[in-house]
Amino acid sequence: MKITVGVKSLKEAEFFFANGAEEVYCGLLDVPNNRLPYENFSKAADIEPVIRLAAKLKKKAFLAANVVLDRRAFPRTLKLVSRMADLGLSGLILRDPALLAYFKRERFKFYFTLSTLANCFNTKALEFFAGLGISRIVLPMQMMPENAAGLLRNRFGIDTEVFCQALYYGINVDSRCELPCPQDGKNEPGRYKDFTCLLPFRSRQGKFVMPMPRQDYMLNAFYDYFHAGVRHVKVARWPNTLREADVFLKVRRLLDLLEKGIKREAFVQQGLRLDSKPLEYGKSFTFKPL
Repeated sequence: MKITVGVKSLKEAEFFFANGAEEVYCGLLDVPNNRLPYENFSKAADIEPVIRLAAKLKKKAFLAANVVLDRRAFPRTLKLVSRMADLGLSGLILRDPALLAYFKRERFKFYFTLSTLANCFNTKALEFFAGLGISRIVLPMQMMPENAAGLLRNRFGIDTEVFCQALYYGINVDSRCELPCPQDGKNEPGRYKDFTCLLPFRSRQGKFVMPMPRQDYMLNAFYDYFHAGVRHVKVARWPNTLREADVFLKVRRLLDLLEKGIKREAFVQQGLRLDSKPLEYGKSFTFKPL
């Protein structure tokens, strides 16, 4: 597996490339994407050094445009991405099928990665997106290997990418959750500053907590994804650089174990020792270096 990791600056790109990342991706304020404003580069010129660095190291840099865009923005987005492609940008991460269809009509061929936000859970959906020209799909993090066989061994030649669920997992399906959440910077809950999906909810039937798979189950899932031939693992952008570096280094540690041929039981035991605390989002996260 190759590691692709989100960056907010050239300094972060230098760190992650120097420590084993094969790809980096980033966002731009002028192109809406699924992160907070300060997790993006302020202008396209600021991304050019990252693109040049990736090219120098024979690695890759991608841009994210993984939300549904206003159709009036399509021509401007095409112009921007085309210019960055000429500079050496390796590809675009996107979600919007209408934007993909627009690129196809305009005969703009590029390496398109379908964002996890597109919620592509089955082979029929994959066939649809394959017709629009995608080259890679980021599987929904809630999808487990036993349900992903048709996507992993697809007939379209589309690469697959996963999150390391044991280290980074969302309880609710991305882009479908209506709970108030500080992640988008707009709908922060008034009473609780952390993620409301982690809190117990009371009803007439008693207390309800969002169901969560155990960490050993998610480590087994990552083990299975690796052995199923998934080619890429993703480390998401995060406002806390130390937290992101922590997740990145732990993903690299798990991949080192897998590449050495570690057996399943030993892999799970080693993974549990990383003390990753995947459920502790937001302010409750405690950075624990390796």
